[in-house]
Amino acid sequence: MNIEVFGGVGEIGGNKIFINIGDKKFLFDFGLSFSDNQKYFSEFLNPRKLNGIIDYLYLGLIPPINKLYRNDLITPFSDRLNSDPYNIITTNENIVDAFFLTHAHLDHYKFIGFLKQNTPIYMNWISNTILQNLISTTNDTLVPEVLNFYESFKMVPKKRQSGNEEIEYKRATKPDYKPSDIKRPIRIMKEGKPSRFKSSQGEINITQFQTDHSIPGACSYIIENDGRSIVYTGDFRRHGFHSEWVDEFIKQAHNSNPVSIITEGTRVTSVEDYKNGTYKSKEQSESDVKKQSADKIEDHSGLILVRCPSRNLDRILLYYSLAKKFNRRFAITPKIFHLIDSFRTKFDEMEESRIKQYYKDYNLPDYSDKNFVVYLPRKGWGKFEAADYKLAYQNDIFKIDNYITYKDVKKEPEKYLLYLDYFMINELIDIDQKPNSTLFLNSTTDPFNEEMNIQEEKLDAWLERFKITKTETIHSSGHSNVDDLIDFLQQINADKIFPVHTEHPETFKEFGLTGNVILPEKGKRYTF
Repeated sequence: MNIEVFGGVGEIGGNKIFINIGDKKFLFDFGLSFSDNQKYFSEFLNPRKLNGIIDYLYLGLIPPINKLYRNDLITPFSDRLNSDPYNIITTNENIVDAFFLTHAHLDHYKFIGFLKQNTPIYMNWISNTILQNLISTTNDTLVPEVLNFYESFKMVPKKRQSGNEEIEYKRATKPDYKPSDIKRPIRIMKEGKPSRFKSSQGEINITQFQTDHSIPGACSYIIENDGRSIVYTGDFRRHGFHSEWVDEFIKQAHNSNPVSIITEGTRVTSVEDYKNGTYKSKEQSESDVKKQSADKIEDHSGLILVRCPSRNLDRILLYYSLAKKFNRRFAITPKIFHLIDSFRTKFDEMEESRIKQYYKDYNLPDYSDKNFVVYLPRKGWGKFEAADYKLAYQNDIFKIDNYITYKDVKKEPEKYLLYLDYFMINELIDIDQKPNSTLFLNSTTDPFNEEMNIQEEKLDAWLERFKITKTETIHSSGHSNVDDLIDFLQQINADKIFPVHTEHPETFKEFGLTGNVILPEKGKRYTF
């Protein structure tokens, strides 16, 4: 068994982890490094699609590994890629026997689309549903290629040519691709059921276990071979609504005879802060978020706005439940509705026993519930007509009768709990409430980089302009706190501990863990 880490080393996110057993090579996550991306790019400055993978390689966003990437992104640039420092050639040979995704956050899935077309991609149905949803709601051109393959720089014959004419070619557009051309081998894993692989060192079992994080579908993995295992945590927490999932994973991981664990450490602080105890800031659980939010909603008689992560289904459903409790209508965006509708559609395809379990975990609203509505912003000519909404997920809103507009909110503000984030802030002009009559529930993480700080300053300026009261941050992290992490690692009791997804891997050596803490170096192979 050996491990190679190519991302997530000394940084939060960007995980790219190879686990190799015998003649089999598995890749776990292939995500974006937020720190590296923000160092070089911004909203209107992005890597150039016309340059294939060169921009990403040149700036260190993806590793220079041969036999990993799609040929259509290599061949047009062979003069640069075939030699130092990349040494990447066009070949049908694929070094990855299977890819495994932990969850549908950018820092874990972003670059899956660069992998060779025949790479088997393993994930659970929840992550698959979220990624399908993103394809129809995002402007990110890389997202559609996570689940599908669109050959770049492809030329196809022009249509309507007579038999005597010389064939003319044009650049391919999406309608030119056949379904068989774009299909990637997506493998949907089931909870607790291993995927089996034969290798030169015997059978390998890779099992996925659901875990609690700030997005549904997050999971951890146990990779077993010859009576030993490697454990990969992905991102997790123990203070959410599903801590029992993590407890069950601890038992399974401990019993698998782990020789190593690759663990996240997002909230691990510097050695100095750990030693002096300043890392023990007041912890907020999802239950705390619920209680504090309930108190704010109960005490306010006017319009209430709420901002929270749009794909954090636990948080969305939390505010839906509070809206019902206090007899308000929870008004969500078309994007959030589309995500919920995607889950409902999947539920309808399942057997009854599984449907009941998932509704227990995620109690999705019924569309006939008057406390659940969709807020439709003005588009096009601002007439609230279907012709103004070009995207399918927006136009679908007209098929149901539970959408509202700014006019409804303006007429009866006290009846609404309205989802409103930074990109909707100009809706305040249309809603136009009396000064000091509106409350803004801030239920998202505090800014942690320059770009987020700039956005927050603009949002605050809007709130000040309309005399809207902003609450203190009411939020619970998607990542384990330090004390819970230490207990988690001690219970699993792996021989070796590899910290990733953390800015302070060195602090793990201060935890007094039984296992040997190894600070991974990017690209180095660790064998055991």
